[in-house]
Amino acid sequence: MYRLVIQSGRHQGKRLVVRQTLTLVGTDPDCHLALPDDPDLAPRHARLDERGTGVYLTNLCPARPARINDAPVATEVRLAHGDRLTFGQTAVEFQNIIAPHRRLRPSHGLLQPMAALVSAAIVVVELALLAFLVDWPRRIIRPETEAEDLARVEEVRAARAAEKAAETGTVAAAAAPSVAVLPGTAPGPAALPGGATNAAAAAPSPASDLLAQADFTPADTNFALIEPPPISAADPAIAAAQRTLAEATAAADFADYARAFRLLNQIHHDTPGFLPAHVEHARLLEARGRLDDAYQRWGVVLGLAAEGSPGRLRADRERRRLAELQELQSRIPQTPAAAESGRLPRQVRIGTPQLQKLPADEDVAEMRVLDAELALAPDAKLFKNAAIQVFVTFYDVDPTGAVRPTRALVPTSPIALGQPFADRRSAPLHATYVVPRGLREQELRETGQPSEFYGYTLHVYAGQILQDAAAKPKKLLDLPIHAPAPAQEPQIRIYVERKNFQPFLRGT
Repeated sequence: MYRLVIQSGRHQGKRLVVRQTLTLVGTDPDCHLALPDDPDLAPRHARLDERGTGVYLTNLCPARPARINDAPVATEVRLAHGDRLTFGQTAVEFQNIIAPHRRLRPSHGLLQPMAALVSAAIVVVELALLAFLVDWPRRIIRPETEAEDLARVEEVRAARAAEKAAETGTVAAAAAPSVAVLPGTAPGPAALPGGATNAAAAAPSPASDLLAQADFTPADTNFALIEPPPISAADPAIAAAQRTLAEATAAADFADYARAFRLLNQIHHDTPGFLPAHVEHARLLEARGRLDDAYQRWGVVLGLAAEGSPGRLRADRERRRLAELQELQSRIPQTPAAAESGRLPRQVRIGTPQLQKLPADEDVAEMRVLDAELALAPDAKLFKNAAIQVFVTFYDVDPTGAVRPTRALVPTSPIALGQPFADRRSAPLHATYVVPRGLREQELRETGQPSEFYGYTLHVYAGQILQDAAAKPKKLLDLPIHAPAPAQEPQIRIYVERKNFQPFLRGT
């Protein structure tokens, strides 16, 4: 939004506020700013465009151009605040309308009044509680109730005193023989408080009869019934190794693998022949994906364990298992078979593939480049000499919906990457899809159906083990893995050599 102030002519002093994006100036009645009294104006003399970067003036009459600050307008010019525009004989001043900044008055809203009301309510409640607590006995305990309670207490005290006076004789008799009479001793007479002898106390009681019958010589139990075997002191080095091994196992359980390996190496240094530490070390190495080190550690166990012992049998069994796994990961498959994606081990994972379409040229009708990254899982159980290869298959589709492997120029599948994870954890993958000029027409003549690009599949193998798979669209994963036979068409091979498409096959 901007303002135009007319400086001359019949409308001098008139201010026009423009809110629209496009404004035409001229003598034509259809113009937004029509000045029919100016003889030097064309029917469509100039145009004002308001954009996101400002207002621009464009001259529509080269014979009689508009002027900005007395300079003719040759091309599109951005206007500034205060510019003087001349359309024929009419002068107009351009002004930007800038909304003034409103000063925001601070408003406390309802927070402070509500806080004041809550505080006042709390004070009133506290004052009421204090006033109630000052004389709460007078309000809660009435005088007549208090008198009744006191009388009841006196009655209870008198009753208890009477009962105690009535039972004084029995209580004294029962309390007199408070000293236990040992076997073989005679109980003495008990003296009453008045100095007389209590006859009842001197009479025999059931307790004394029972003690008399139980008067026997105690047995001596201060000798050992069973002689324990002699205790031999354990080897302090073995005991220390066992404690350190327990700490290492606990550290591994809490995923502190650095401390666990450090403690195990300490055991190997202090007690080299401690077999349980080597077994635990081999187990942790395999759990962390270091299969080569685990295989070597089981070899150490095999050398330390005695012939025919359980430790030696286990070490031999584990080494055979790891050797078979290494053979599977390093052997190239002959006839790969598809597997369900949910059951793949994914020790080697495919990053998000990026498919880019490149522009065509005089030799190439269509070209696409597929880039992806292969990465090891955090705890990938993979040998360093694992042979990695990727089956890359591009597919075309015809109008009937039939999907088939493409006849375009693609890398030879599978793409053998060798041993890319021997010293790193990721490896790039590149594949191209090239359609030479005339290939689509040749397919149309041979099959009677035109075809076009549909999608691709990626299958990553570590030796004979399918690790991961990706496709776009994903339903292509339901198809079997395509392993094409070597090309047998000499005319296409000669065409490729002549046109020199070899740089496009970067995946090979």
